[in-house]
Amino acid sequence: MRLLGDDYVKAEFRAHRNVDNPTQLIGFLTEWQLYAQKIEGDAWIGEKLDATKVAKMSDQQIGQLYELMQAIKKGEEDGGEDGP
Repeated sequence: MRLLGDDYVKAEFRAHRNVDNPTQLIGFLTEWQLYAQKIEGDAWIGEKLDATKVAKMSDQQIGQLYELMQAIKKGEEDGGEDGP
């Protein structure tokens, strides 16, 4: 799961590296820091999304979140990191 998360964060960083809106930059960096803190102890596993943050997401972001969820489910079905 961490590999999937790391790849996702890297892709998002690359996609937004030319953003010059300070609000978007601060939001991205804040979320990245939270992600980095959570993966250290696997605290993010099973954690629910903050409904306030989800409500603020654009349709594109909701779509990306759905794609991430599908990738995680596929990884679990395929046996995840502990699988064959």
